[in-house]
Amino acid sequence: MKTYPVERIRNIGIFGHGGAGKTSMTEAMLFASKAINRLGRIEDGNTVSDWDPDEIKRTISIGTSVAPIEWNDHKLNILDAPGYADFMGEVKSAIRVADTALILLDASAGVEVGTEYAWRFAAERNLPTILVINKMDRENADFATALQSAQSRFGSNVVPLTVPIGSESSLRGVVDLLHMQAIFFGDGTSGETTTGDVPADMLDVVETYRLELVEKIAENDEDLMLRYLEDEELSADELAAALRTSVARGEIVPVLASAATTNRGVCVLLDALVKYAAAPSQQ
Repeated sequence: MKTYPVERIRNIGIFGHGGAGKTSMTEAMLFASKAINRLGRIEDGNTVSDWDPDEIKRTISIGTSVAPIEWNDHKLNILDAPGYADFMGEVKSAIRVADTALILLDASAGVEVGTEYAWRFAAERNLPTILVINKMDRENADFATALQSAQSRFGSNVVPLTVPIGSESSLRGVVDLLHMQAIFFGDGTSGETTTGDVPADMLDVVETYRLELVEKIAENDEDLMLRYLEDEELSADELAAALRTSVARGEIVPVLASAATTNRGVCVLLDALVKYAAAPSQQ
């Protein structure tokens, strides 16, 4: 088994309201990293992390499962925690050993009771937090509304890092706001992507979101703030380095978009976890 230095290890707990897609996200991460060769489904009772007979029967997670993943020469230990209130003890146990909280929101529901519990538990332990607006391919998915609900409930330090291109059945990619680049999804659940220009009809909203992100990053870095106020160009690499520091300190909560059951946006999320999630040495 390969040995990883502590700087290349990420212990990530996946939390959120019941039904937000935590187990499907864990399954998609395993599939995207080629730890498994087929994408299981909760409805079929064949996911890796919901293996208990009661979990399969009830189609919900009852206990926390651990899924080890290798991605971009990093080791990610994913903890898939339950979302229902009856199993909050499992959530608290996972919070205690995680170094970063990955909180999922249903794109059609926004912040729910389980979301608030997960946020509160993570805040009590000062855990760096990343939000994912999941199920962007489902009916009534609305990224802007879900994002607004998170910002209203959790504060202005919640800022988007990617935004979806389309939604529901027309979801076809995400925009990387730091690099101002579109990432288009391939067909099926392969997870393959291609890059291209940001769609022209999205430029205005994307520029608004990017300005929000850059301002929040600069706000937490004195040198970048001075340069920003002098209208000096800030490179994507400089912004990414400052963002990682701010996420580790809890100053910024980045938000990404995904559709886990069809493995869309999951590779982008894994890249973000490698770049911005805290290593054990940072806790």
